[in-house]
Amino acid sequence: MRREDLQLRKLAKKGDIEACIKLGELYLTGSPGISKNINIGISYLKIAFPKDQQRAATSLAKYLSLREIVKEDLIYALRHAAENDEIARLKLTAWHLLRCEYEIGNNLLQRCTTQFINVENGIQQKSSVDNLLRSLHALNIIHPADIISIVESEARAALSERQLDKCIQILSVLCIHKGPISLNITLHQLICDIVAYAENFKHDLGNLSTDLIEQSLERCSALGHLNACHILGRSLAGYACGHLSANRLVRSQNLRKSVALLLRAGDSGVSMAWLHLFRICSDYRSSVGNPTMARFCLEKAANHGIAEAERCLSVMILRESVEIESMETGMKLLHSAAYKGDSLARSLLSSFVLPVTGSEDEAQNAISEIHEISPLLAMRLRLARAFGLTKLEALSMNINATIRPWGVDFHPEVTH
Repeated sequence: MRREDLQLRKLAKKGDIEACIKLGELYLTGSPGISKNINIGISYLKIAFPKDQQRAATSLAKYLSLREIVKEDLIYALRHAAENDEIARLKLTAWHLLRCEYEIGNNLLQRCTTQFINVENGIQQKSSVDNLLRSLHALNIIHPADIISIVESEARAALSERQLDKCIQILSVLCIHKGPISLNITLHQLICDIVAYAENFKHDLGNLSTDLIEQSLERCSALGHLNACHILGRSLAGYACGHLSANRLVRSQNLRKSVALLLRAGDSGVSMAWLHLFRICSDYRSSVGNPTMARFCLEKAANHGIAEAERCLSVMILRESVEIESMETGMKLLHSAAYKGDSLARSLLSSFVLPVTGSEDEAQNAISEIHEISPLLAMRLRLARAFGLTKLEALSMNINATIRPWGVDFHPEVTH
């Protein structure tokens, strides 16, 4: 460190405002004797700010990029500097535009002395915003990294507050901007989170382009993000994601890629992925049709407790069954699906009970009278009426061995 730099440090430690400002600027820009250190530079300028707000704020606005100003929570200094400094005013205008605060940005722009092509009449439409941002980039006022950073942070904040419309509006700046911007993985992940939020809460995706959505889903799924794999896998197979149609999320179908993505999602714990795989593989007309694979995926989905999968698998098992054990397995699955509210499973389950004729009230009155004499016989009669058993079956069944959660398993091995 040079002698004059050491003298500046001594003066700054004594509270000399001029020394603090000069030393802060040196640390922000770097010099032959002082290495660039943004944190130290900001700390010196913050010391000077209470006594010389205009100079300290102007230095911060001049030597820090817009994303650094936002990151260090120095917008208050940028506003103060914008009262008299053109560079600060332009940076503050860009910040408001990236937050989609067009009215405030327009007011600031009218106070600027710099003249811009295609925005002489102020910011009237989105194309004007793009023209202004590109002009500010050409003047080295902002950089592509500033746009990416601010859009990502503001959009993420809006999404965390469940303001999806505002979040999409902020992201639309990237859709209309024609400058040299390359999206990073953080923004791709944000777009995937927006799609997942829109699916869960039945929200529209606004003017987010299909190309941008598919690009983000592709990038995140390549990194193994489960939500992205599941959403992209369904979309590529032509399945809607909630109320979002497949063509809103992807440009074309790709069944082979869909199967690979859904396998990754299912293997990582997304249970519904197995049911989608069953539907894809069970289609014999499909290029990826595979009955064996379809059965495997259906069993995996049923093991995860999905009611539709349990119903479909139970029907397959009951249709193929020639032994009582497999029939019992099928009935157990069917009962489980019906218990979870599957109306088709409930209808199928009721079809296994034989109809019983006669008045229900008269039968219950008679059984009640028998109950007073022989409770065990009354219980057998109730079971016989509930399940349509014959007299021989009702009298010979072993109640302790035949009762199941889904009904009665009546066969010779469990009777006496």
